[in-house]
Amino acid sequence: MVKPTHNEAIRRGLVIMGMMGPTYLTSRQIHSKLIEEGFSVSQRTVERDLSELPNIFPQNISINDRSKPFGYKLPLHSKKASGMSPAEAVCLQLAFDYLNPLLPNKSLDPIAPYLREAEAVLNMVSSRKMRNWKKKVLTLNEGFQLNQAKVSSEILSSIHNALWDEKMIHAQYTSKYKKKSSPYELHPGGLVYRGRISYLICSFDNQPEKIVYLPLHRFKTVSVADKLSVLKDRDISDLAKGLLGFQVSDKKIKIKLKFSQMAGGHLYETPISKNQKIRLSKDGFIIVEDEVIDDMELRFWIQGFADRVEVLSPKKLREEFKLSSQRLSNMYEKN
Repeated sequence: MVKPTHNEAIRRGLVIMGMMGPTYLTSRQIHSKLIEEGFSVSQRTVERDLSELPNIFPQNISINDRSKPFGYKLPLHSKKASGMSPAEAVCLQLAFDYLNPLLPNKSLDPIAPYLREAEAVLNMVSSRKMRNWKKKVLTLNEGFQLNQAKVSSEILSSIHNALWDEKMIHAQYTSKYKKKSSPYELHPGGLVYRGRISYLICSFDNQPEKIVYLPLHRFKTVSVADKLSVLKDRDISDLAKGLLGFQVSDKKIKIKLKFSQMAGGHLYETPISKNQKIRLSKDGFIIVEDEVIDDMELRFWIQGFADRVEVLSPKKLREEFKLSSQRLSNMYEKN
């Protein structure tokens, strides 16, 4: 039998400390938990650990030795050796993995100690089940996905810094219709992450009132200027309104769509909105009615169902899809 190393004993002790709570645990219960967490250890070894831990953490262990089996818990008002539970560590890491692309670098500095603590808890204190939880959760984007547009970390960092300090930026930017980059003075307003592309919502210094969106991957260089951005007090939700949704109208429209059961069945479980009306027609189709923003996103969504959906109303939108279908038909009829 291989003799446990000193490091293994320390790790096991930290795990035991992580188990401690406001109620007493017996050595048998602690041994069972250790086995569940992947330790190969005897109950006698656990009892030996428990006899040593009060000497190492005298303020963190309360022992009930008035009767057997002895009980072990955290004293009243005491904290764990780590203030973070394994479950909290997993949640923090999952949240960080998801939000990391959205966070400015400077905002990571205050939470860096917590991220290090979470890693330590999962590496040394946490259970095998907790460590494996990230392997059991996967987020998939809906529909066909393009590769992520590449943005250099230096450019992203500079834009984050400018937004953080509410400053203008000097930039070399290549527009969609040019091969060479040109210099620009920009007033940053915020970042929008849409699908696989990230955009800077901003205005040009010579036209500060005109809000535009520029894909980050087209920036060649970015440096932070000394002047304050005129957009520093503007809300990104207001700045981006109508830009990236290719809004056709500021008004909502009432739509009525006719789906095949295969195409529209999911709308029973994931409605367009809480006001959606849905019913099954006599001829076996799903009829859906709702009020939605009149933008290109609506059109892209409807087009995604191809011939499995029909626009019944409004008349203007129906005519739009009728003409689009005719153009598509003509395209495929060509030799």
